[in-house]
Amino acid sequence: MTPTVERSVFLLLTLWLAACSAPPTATIPPSPQPVSVSFSPSLEPARDALHACANTLPEIALFIEKVPAAGQNFKTNDLIIWWGEKPGDMNYAFPLVEDELVVIINPENPNTELSTRELNALFNGRVENWSDISIYDQPVSVWIYPPDSKLSDAFGTAILGTQRFSRLAYLAPTPQAMLEAVAGDPGGIGYVPRSWLTSEVASSLIDPNLQITLRKPLLALVNSEPQGNLRALLNCLQTGVGQERLLDHYSPTS
Repeated sequence: MTPTVERSVFLLLTLWLAACSAPPTATIPPSPQPVSVSFSPSLEPARDALHACANTLPEIALFIEKVPAAGQNFKTNDLIIWWGEKPGDMNYAFPLVEDELVVIINPENPNTELSTRELNALFNGRVENWSDISIYDQPVSVWIYPPDSKLSDAFGTAILGTQRFSRLAYLAPTPQAMLEAVAGDPGGIGYVPRSWLTSEVASSLIDPNLQITLRKPLLALVNSEPQGNLRALLNCLQTGVGQERLLDHYSPTS
């Protein structure tokens, strides 16, 4: 048999064997597993970190729900981002970063430093015009959050104790609404998480001890010891790209 015929026979044999062999079976990638996360509207800056983690964890299908803190359901969400101390009924709370409430005023207002006593009088309504404590002659407009807000509770407890906010106080439903209200009101005073602070308003220096009181942790709450994908998401938020994104808005844990 000549070399040319041998090569032809070998080629035909190879093609016949290939045709008779079973076709390769395609490997179907596993479906992403759903992970539900909930946080209150005041924690909107944390969304960037969650999306950053989801992009690095293709095995996770992330579902984000924004719910006021008072309506958080610890039984139907895999993870809840929470500002403040760990609720008593939660067994697992993982610290992520910290955030603090800051007092904001209109940029025209020269009162860039306020004592705790002055803050008490302003938010309680005893001081009705800024001229009572400074040379700035403007009626005081107190802006607060709704009574069921964690921000309102934390700030009111620290500034007023058992007293109440001014009965003439205006309500801002969210930090964004608070920023807009104070920025557009020459006599306005309010408070927002530092993560929301913008150049549209000015912030007032306050007593360092009070500042510490208004500084609280951002926690990741879960119902049971995290495993698998949930554990991977928590690792990302604590040490990975999620932590980097969180630090774009928040302060590191002390």
